[in-house]
Amino acid sequence: MAVYFNIIIPFEKFIFELKDIIDKNSVNLYAEYLNDKKGFYYELIDPKSENITFFSNKDYRGFFFSSKIIEIKEGNLILGKTSKKDSISFYDDALFDYCIEGKGGREDQDNLEIINLRIISKNPDEQIAKFYNSLQNTLKKTEGVNSGLLIANYFDSKVFYFKTHKNMLSDFDKKDIKYSKQD
Repeated sequence: MAVYFNIIIPFEKFIFELKDIIDKNSVNLYAEYLNDKKGFYYELIDPKSENITFFSNKDYRGFFFSSKIIEIKEGNLILGKTSKKDSISFYDDALFDYCIEGKGGREDQDNLEIINLRIISKNPDEQIAKFYNSLQNTLKKTEGVNSGLLIANYFDSKVFYFKTHKNMLSDFDKKDIKYSKQD
């Protein structure tokens, strides 16, 4: 069973709050894109950058944290000379133990999409598991972070959020599915 948690926060704030943990744990951030011409393609993101906007790219599909360094050539993930394939994905056996999958994080003036984080492997690499636990612990201690929201008739205790005037969406493409505070 996958281990996951969710947070509703502007993506740039999310990275800003966590960049020290990312650096301390030697974890890399990769953006995943998809379009009809290229199929899936990837980009290494510098979390220290002042302008993190990859999630607003129309081809944006998700992101990954990885404790294993992955080379990118022409948008393809290359694991080096040990790989028999020309390109791989984060779900391949050689990588998934070292990865956290991220989805969401898109935003416009009225809406903010949830960020879903999930450890892909049942037996993750020690470094990525430590990073994942650090993410959760940091968020629990961060001033202004609350936990637990309703979605439809279900109370999701594994969602963290900062108070916002924006609609908190489960999926940016389905704007009618919103999170709300429990009264």
